[in-house]
Amino acid sequence: MCGRFAQTNIIKATSDIVKTVIGKVESIDNFNISPGQEVAVIKKYSNGRALELCHWSIFPSWAKDKEGFRPLHNTRLESLVKPYFKRLISTNRLLVPCSYFYEWSKSEENKKVPFCFKLKDDNDLMYFAGVFENNQFSIITREADGENSKIHHRQPLIINKSKINDYLNLKNNAQEILQSIKPPDLNFYQIGLEINNPKNNFKELINPLPN
Repeated sequence: MCGRFAQTNIIKATSDIVKTVIGKVESIDNFNISPGQEVAVIKKYSNGRALELCHWSIFPSWAKDKEGFRPLHNTRLESLVKPYFKRLISTNRLLVPCSYFYEWSKSEENKKVPFCFKLKDDNDLMYFAGVFENNQFSIITREADGENSKIHHRQPLIINKSKINDYLNLKNNAQEILQSIKPPDLNFYQIGLEINNPKNNFKELINPLPN
């Protein structure tokens, strides 16, 4: 799954693939983004790609009981064949730029242990595949691969930079594109428990624990 991530220097970092910035997107680093927050995402318009804010977690249009419904901050790749998600992936695609994301494993004492994930190439952003409805979005996830699966069994579906055009082009079959993408090489390391509190937001959250 993906329940927490970070965006740093996001306007400058996406300037090579984004034409315009819409609304109140700011160059303020956020090291602890959680569901329910307004997040910078990339959408494609007729005049090019734009960076704009979008609410993380979808309350589907068919959900009648908003209070009792758990909002969808993640969408499984395997669920894209279901009618609701099939419609969204056909018409409402976006990308979520990400600098780092976090997952939790369980210790022998059954306590949650946080880890920070990043691309092996430290200079590159990750781009999560996502779908949206109105001004709300959900991050698509896939089964974790390799060493990553030792921490958590799911991970965000990260779009290769070379596949961004293909994914955002609504004429293309998104499911075929996503299924063809090989997960990138990631580094991960254990971090401090301060990340567990969504109110904490400072650079030191990503520091590895000392050996």
